[in-house]
Formats: sequence, structure tokens, C-alpha cells
Amino acid sequence: MRLSRFVVSTFALAALVLALAFGCQAQTVATLYNFGATSASEGPAYVTPVQARNGEIYGTTAGPQGIDGSIFALSVSGRLAEPYIFSDAASPAGGLTLGSDGYLYGTSYTGGGFGSGYLFKISPASVFTDLHDFQDGSDGATPYSPPIQASDGNFYGTTFGAGGASTIYKYETGGTFTTILSLSTSQGAELADPLIQGSDGNLYGTAFVGGATGCGTVFKVSTGGEMLWNYSFPCGSGGASPFGPLVQGADGNYYGTTESGGAYDNYGTVFKLDSTSGNVSILHRFDYFDGNNIFSGLTQGTDGNLYGVAASGGKAGFGTLFSISLGGVFKLLYNFGVSGKTPYSAPLQDTNGIFYGTTYAGGHYGYGTAYSLNMELGPFVAFVQPDAKVGQTAEILGQGLTGTSAVVFDGVAATEFSVVNDTYMTAVVPSGATTGPVVVTTPGGALTSNVSFRIIN
Repeated sequence: MRLSRFVVSTFALAALVLALAFGCQAQTVATLYNFGATSASEGPAYVTPVQARNGEIYGTTAGPQGIDGSIFALSVSGRLAEPYIFSDAASPAGGLTLGSDGYLYGTSYTGGGFGSGYLFKISPASVFTDLHDFQDGSDGATPYSPPIQASDGNFYGTTFGAGGASTIYKYETGGTFTTILSLSTSQGAELADPLIQGSDGNLYGTAFVGGATGCGTVFKVSTGGEMLWNYSFPCGSGGASPFGPLVQGADGNYYGTTESGGAYDNYGTVFKLDSTSGNVSILHRFDYFDGNNIFSGLTQGTDGNLYGVAASGGKAGFGTLFSISLGGVFKLLYNFGVSGKTPYSAPLQDTNGIFYGTTYAGGHYGYGTAYSLNMELGPFVAFVQPDAKVGQTAEILGQGLTGTSAVVFDGVAATEFSVVNDTYMTAVVPSGATTGPVVVTTPGGALTSNVSFRIIN
């Protein structure tokens, strides 16, 4: 009997190994670039790359000893340029946002005129502009993440609030800076991540600590600065310390990650915020081999699944790359080690269909990597801003756009569109258009948008 159990167990283990091996054949992870070849570009931290009009992916690095890093531009073939190198004790750790004006917007959590960080932009021609220096007062301090551009054209961002309350600010493109909300501890504290704008027009975000339990919150705020709703994580198995931005899934609900809580109250979770009821539920509780220290947030791919990373844990202890369905089916995709160590942020899905992400450490020089994840998903088109009124201009990112013959908004053809280059074009939203997918017909075939384009009344 003992022998038969051993044999059965052996065959079961072998079957599991084979299943895992075959299950991993659908994805390929490769190192795209090893940071550290130049002294400025070291240690991309909480950086999800952003695709720009020229088709390259941009981000920031923390730099040697965590200061004076760089803005980098990386081609999908692995060629790196440095449009800007910081030299003012800056720590641009959070990545960048592409604005509708073609500029890239970001923050540094140190430096500036008061040493409490600043908001900046950089033009397509690499002209750098300091937009606002935080003063560690009513305007907040220590902005870790880039602002987002909302449908009203203004930029909204968060500050961590070292020495004071965490804040939410608005920056108008004309140059006016306003603090629209200083959060109380019960609403949340230590805001380190970007906001998102939901389909209802409101802003959603996470706070690492604070709330009724001290284990952090998820919240909804109007663009006027009114706190509309917040949820306090219960700690323990219900999750604690949400980190990373939320993402609104194709089903309309919101998804995110907590750094801790979950299994053994320690390894982190993936959670779902129901957009109708406001209920928060746990989709997955990580164990050590799934990965732990989940700082990433999530990205929804064109296959409908959510993609994220764990900064540590996994087979080698250097972090993992995973996917999870909206229904909670979890899949471990990759154990980091060869293609970098300590990934902090979810990858971007480029319009070529491939995901690109960064690791803070590891790689050839030990200062992090940019990696690619190929899930064999096809190309698509994306938007700089996913909403507009009829008659306004939609900005479209893609591949092989030269020679485009049609742009169709949920079945209604645009009569005016212009191809600027092979990876960027514009189209005027046609009369009669309704919220739905956009299809761009190129010489290489029809490309469908990864999200629905929302028509604003």
C-alpha cells in the first residue's frame, strides 16, 4: 500500500510538472534592455511604461543612489535614448503620462525649489519644464506618481504628504495649480499611486494606510474635490495596504491589489470593487510561490485578463508575473531572476499586442531591466484619451497606420481623419457616434480598440 501511494504520488507530480510546462508555452518573457549601461538610467522603480506618439515606450529611472535619474525612451527593438537627465537631487520614480498635447507629464518626489518634489512635463522635442514645486504645506508634498489627464482636459494627481496630509491636486494646462482635497486620516493617507477616471467621470484611487482600520482605503472623489465614497480594508484575510492604481475592467468594475493581508495575513491580494453596489471582494490571496509584496496594480489585456507582478516571492524569491481573469482564475506566468528582479509595477500592453514592463533590480548590470511578455495577442489601437464629444478630436495610437482608409466609431464612419505618422493619427468623432469600440482599417488589416471609446454628451 505504501509503494502504490508513492507511485501514484510520483505520477501525479510528473503530470503536474508536464501540465505546467505545456501551460507556459503560450507566453514568452525576454529581456529587452539592461539598465545601468549609462550612469543616469538606473533602477526604474514604480514604472509602467507609456506608449508615446512616436511608437516608443517612455518611463523614468530613479538614478544612482535613488537621485538624479532619467527619462528614457525605449524602442520595442531594445534601443534606449535619454531625452532628459535630472541633476537637481530629483527622484522621478513613478513613470509618465502622455497628454493630449503630446507632452509627457511626471513628478519627482524630491527636489524642486522647496525640496518636496515637483510636477514637470517634457515635450516631444525633449524640452523640459518644471510646472509646480510642492511646498510641504497645503499644496501637498512628495508626489510619487504622475498625474492623469481627465476628460475635462485637466490633470489630476496625488501627493504622499510627508509631514502633512496626503492631497489630490488639479493642474490646468493654462498653468493654474489647485489642491482640491486634503484627505483626513479616516479617508486615507500615504497616497503613492496615480488616480484613474472612471466611466462615471469621477476619480478613483487608493491610500496605503489610514481608514477606519489603519490598513488603507480605496476611494471615489469628484473632479471638484468632494469625497464621494471610501472603503476601509479590514486587514487580515480581507486585504491590507492597497498599492498600485485601480483599473476599470471591461465589465465596468474596478480591480486592484493590496501589498499585504490575504493568506496568512501577509502575502497580498487581488480585489474587486463592484461599480454598482460598492462592495469590495477578494479574488485571489497570494501565497509565497504566487509572489508577495504586491505593489503593482493591474493592467487589462486584450484577452480580457488582468496582468500584474509581485516584487518578491516565487520560485527564486525575486518576484513573479501573473494573470488573473475577472472571475478570479489565477495563473502564474513567470518567475523573475533571469529577466530582472524586483518588479514593482504592472506592464503596459503596447499596441503591437506585446506587454512591456520594468524591474527595479537584476539584469546584466544589477540596476534593473525592461522586459517583454508575448502572450501571442494581436495588434490593436488605443486612445490617448478614451472619451470626447461629437465633433471633438480623438487621438489614436497604433501600428502600421500609414495608408489608413477608414475609422469607424461603433459602426459610424468618421468623415475626417488624419494620419500623422505610422503610430499616431487623429479622427473627428462623427455625428451619430455612440459609446463603443473603434475600428481602424489599415493596409495591414482592421485594428479594433482595446477599450470602448466613450461619447460625452
